[in-house]
Amino acid sequence: MKALLVIESDRIADIARFYLKPLGFEAIRYRNPVKAIDNLEELAPDAVIMSARDFPRHWKILAQVIRAERDKGDCVIVLLKGDSFPLEEAAKVAELGINGVVFDDLGDRREQGRFQELLKRYIVVDEDREADRMAPSTWDQLDFMFAHPLSLSPITGKLEAISSTGLSFVPDLPSLTSDLLAGELIEDCSMRIGPDIVDLSCRVVHADRVLGLEYERLSDDSRSKLAVYIASCPEREMRAIMERGEDGSD
Repeated sequence: MKALLVIESDRIADIARFYLKPLGFEAIRYRNPVKAIDNLEELAPDAVIMSARDFPRHWKILAQVIRAERDKGDCVIVLLKGDSFPLEEAAKVAELGINGVVFDDLGDRREQGRFQELLKRYIVVDEDREADRMAPSTWDQLDFMFAHPLSLSPITGKLEAISSTGLSFVPDLPSLTSDLLAGELIEDCSMRIGPDIVDLSCRVVHADRVLGLEYERLSDDSRSKLAVYIASCPEREMRAIMERGEDGSD
C-alpha cells in the first residue's frame, strides 16, 4: 500500500512515516502540494496524510481532487492540524470527506494512537508483516564481516537486512566473493550487536550481488541479544527522530 505525505516539516514527516511502516505502507513524500496534485493519478495512493498547518489552502484543493474520483473507503485522507484550527475549517473537513483529523504533534502518544486507528478503521492492514526483520539504519550498532572460507581474506560490507535467522549482506568488493556458492559454509564470521561482538558461522543461501546468509552456529545468548536488539529498533528510530527535531533540523 502507498501513503502520500504532503508535509513540510521533516520531523513530522519522519514520525508519520515511522507509524505508517508497521501498517504496511510505503510512504511517498511531497513538500510541494501542487506537484502532489499533478502526480495524484500516477501515484494512486491508498492514504493521503497532509498538513493543514503547512498548506492551509492547498489541503482543501487536494481533498476535492481526490474525492472527485475516490471515496473514503478507497483513499483515506488524514488531516494534520496545528494548535489553531478555526471552526470554519472544521466544517470543511466534513464537507470534503476527510476521514479524520489529528494534531500534527505526532510525538504525543494519544495522537499516535488516533493516527494509526484512523487508518486501521478504513484499510485492512497487513497483520502478518515480518516483525523479526529490520534494515539497519545509521543509528543502529550492527555490523558484520567474515573471512573467505578459502582465501581467508577479510570480507567487509554493508548489512542490508537482518533477522534472528539470517541476514542479507552487500560486500564492499564483490569480486572477492564471486566464487561463493549456495550451500557453502563460512566458519569465521563476526557480528556487532550494540556494544557486543559475537562469533558465528553462516551458510550461503544465495550468492549474488547481495549475499543471503543463514546462521549455522550462533549461541543462544547471542541469538537472544540479537532478537532483543531487533525488537528495540522502533525505540531507537523514534529517539533519533525526536533528537533530530530538538536539534532544529526541520
